[in-house]
Amino acid sequence: MLTLVGAGTKGAAAVALAAALLLSPGLTPSARAADSAPCTPDRNYPGTFLCQFWGSDINLRSDPDPGAPVTATSPAGGVLRVQCQVKGGRATYGGYWHTWWVKTPPVGMARSAYMSEIFLVGGGNDEPDSGLPTC
Repeated sequence: MLTLVGAGTKGAAAVALAAALLLSPGLTPSARAADSAPCTPDRNYPGTFLCQFWGSDINLRSDPDPGAPVTATSPAGGVLRVQCQVKGGRATYGGYWHTWWVKTPPVGMARSAYMSEIFLVGGGNDEPDSGLPTC
């Protein structure tokens, strides 16, 4: 479930980034050639996939572009349900960058939203997720 846009804290984001850098081998340069945590099919919702992400209050946008309006933030729990991945605008965060974005399914009256694959666990800069189809 997506939450409405809320105020996040820069301190929490910095702590999450530091923890991810220290604890996630999927974010280190040595793991760039392989996706250590690909998204997996969601058995409860056919046609969707579950993707692990790091961080909290990650912006979900109306289009796959870092300049698009924020429509929601990531759910608690570190797992996001998505439909597919698409190439879009280049997003950057710290020393990371990505042009791949995951697309969430519409929920109720809420449209699909997009999150940069920078925040997916595993893989390297600008590598598509090996478990997802392209939109």
